[in-house]
Amino acid sequence: MVWLASYPKSGNTWLRSVYTALVSADEVRINDLMGGAVPSARAFFEVALGVRSADLSPEEVDALRAAADEAASVRITGDRWRKVHDALMLGPSGKPLVSQLVTRAALYVVRDPRDVAVSWAHHSGRSLEWSVEFLASPDSAVCDDPAFLDRQLRQRFGSWSDHVRSWVDQPFFPVHVLRYEDCVADPVTTFQRAFAAGGLPRSEKEVALAVERASFERLEAQEESDGFVERPDRDTRFFRRGMAGAWKDELPDHLARRVAEQHAEVMARFGYLL
Repeated sequence: MVWLASYPKSGNTWLRSVYTALVSADEVRINDLMGGAVPSARAFFEVALGVRSADLSPEEVDALRAAADEAASVRITGDRWRKVHDALMLGPSGKPLVSQLVTRAALYVVRDPRDVAVSWAHHSGRSLEWSVEFLASPDSAVCDDPAFLDRQLRQRFGSWSDHVRSWVDQPFFPVHVLRYEDCVADPVTTFQRAFAAGGLPRSEKEVALAVERASFERLEAQEESDGFVERPDRDTRFFRRGMAGAWKDELPDHLARRVAEQHAEVMARFGYLL
C-alpha cells in the first residue's frame, strides 16, 4: 500500500485527482477517483474481517484496523494507493493504526493550518472559532458519536501538530512530504517527486498532462454540474477556493495569531512562520 495521508482539507482530493489522471491517462471524474477504499470505511472493515463493527468498541475496532488492511491486501490486485485522514495512532501493542506489513510508503500532504482552519470550518458548517479549537485539541475526532452509526468508523486526528508529527516522524515506513503550497506553486515538479517516492516514476510531460486534467477549475466545474459524493450534505461546495494563503483575508487576526501560537513548532518546521 501507498498511503495518501493528510489532515482533512489539506489537498488529499487534489493529490488523488492527479494520481487518477496519471494512472488512467484519461479525464478525471471526481465521483470515480482512484485511491482505494479508505481504511476507516465501515463496509471495508466489515467485509475484510467478516465481523460486525457495531458489536465492537471503538478501541477494539482500532486494534483490528491493521488486520483489515492485511486481509484486504490479499484480494487487491489493482489500485494499492489509498486515502487516509486518521492520525497514525499507535495501538496497545505499539503498532500503528495502518499495517506496517503491507505498506510501502506514505505521501503526506501538509498545509498551512491557518488555511486548514478556514476550509475545515466551511466543510463542517461550523464557526472559525470552533475550527481553530478543533485543530488545537489532542482529542479531535470525527464519527465518534456512539449514538449514531456513521458510514465511517471513528477517525482520530488529534491536534493539527499531533497529526503532522504522527506521520512524518514515524519509524515504520518511508514518508514523502508534500507542502500544499508547493503543489500550487510548482505542481508538476512537486507531484512528480511524490509519485516517484511512491514507486510510480513518470516523465515531466506525463505529470504535466495529469495536472492539467485534474486542475482545480475542472474539478470545481464538475462538482457544479454533477455534484461530489464526498461533499457533506451541509456544505455548499467542496472545492471552494483552493488557494494558498487565503486565510489572510478570511481568518481574523486574533484567530490567526492563536493558530500560530498553538502550532508554532511544526509551522516553523515547514516554513509557515517565515
